[in-house]
Amino acid sequence: MARFARDHHWHVTFDFDDLVPRDWQGDGVITLLGAQQQIWRSLQQFDVPMVDLSESRPDVPLPRVTMDNVAIGQMAAQHFLDRGFRHFAFVHRWELGVSQRRRDAFTAELAQYDRRCEILSWQTQRGRQADTRQQRHRWLAQRLSELPKPLAIFAPRDIEAVEIIEAAMAISALVPDEISVLGVDNTETICDCLQTPLSSIDNNLEQVGYEGAALLSRLMAGEQSPTETFYIAPSRVVERRSTDSIAVPHPQVAAALRFMQENAHLPISMVDVFRTVAMSRSGLEKAFRENYVRPPMEELRRIRLLRAKKMLLQTHEKIVNIAKSTGFETSQNLCRVFRQCVGMTPKQFRTQGAVI
Repeated sequence: MARFARDHHWHVTFDFDDLVPRDWQGDGVITLLGAQQQIWRSLQQFDVPMVDLSESRPDVPLPRVTMDNVAIGQMAAQHFLDRGFRHFAFVHRWELGVSQRRRDAFTAELAQYDRRCEILSWQTQRGRQADTRQQRHRWLAQRLSELPKPLAIFAPRDIEAVEIIEAAMAISALVPDEISVLGVDNTETICDCLQTPLSSIDNNLEQVGYEGAALLSRLMAGEQSPTETFYIAPSRVVERRSTDSIAVPHPQVAAALRFMQENAHLPISMVDVFRTVAMSRSGLEKAFRENYVRPPMEELRRIRLLRAKKMLLQTHEKIVNIAKSTGFETSQNLCRVFRQCVGMTPKQFRTQGAVI
């Protein structure tokens, strides 16, 4: 929001003591309503365009720009499926709208691969226990000890993911080998300051704020308020140690996955993979069908494509150099795979700032 305001010469009132200044005389409002009732009660006195950056108050008739919580849940599920997990859990403290949407999308995506998910909800399972960190810690440690391992756990916020890691430590479960943990928000002051750094989904909040400010600008210029919520997709999973594991019981499949991840930037082929794990092509492909979510050739292409996407969005490297750096060898090969899998060319993907 600040970037948009600076670029468009706005004067923005920030008051952290009085969120809605009583005598404020402005042209528009950007708000994050949340569950607190008093913010909306205070804003109702103003007859100016307003934009909400959350979905917590669907009862309030405001235009909205917010993060895509369905896409966040789907991204979390794919992150764990790509690592071969078969046991999953979703842990949340409160049954809030955002948390529920992430939970439902996560479980629905897993269900497409015939995987079920254990739901651990402190709000519904606490009984008469006081809502203290100590009580949550005891409850969570007990529940984690009961679930099968290796276990992949998705938390709707980084602060809840921290409690999961601490509960895992309390029962001497190894993170990420026995319990793999993924959060949301990519709060670096949280994620990087743990004994086991936390992997987290970057929910693209800067783009949410920028697009919210852009919508407010259009509304102040007289544009009609949109009837549909504008959703901003998450940008990526920021991988750290807490999910750096492969949970595949078949040793050759796990070894093949490791080999592909470590050498995908080289011009390796399936022959190199089969030779590395000392299995026939038919034997390894059968093992993949029984123990993983996709065939080995498709997985190698997925790894390379993901790395090419990251380079397109995060660097200014030429496409021919990206092709060489990601194992595609030639720009023609890279373009062909992009058209097949993404539906556009690498140049179009970079120009549109598409999501990984």
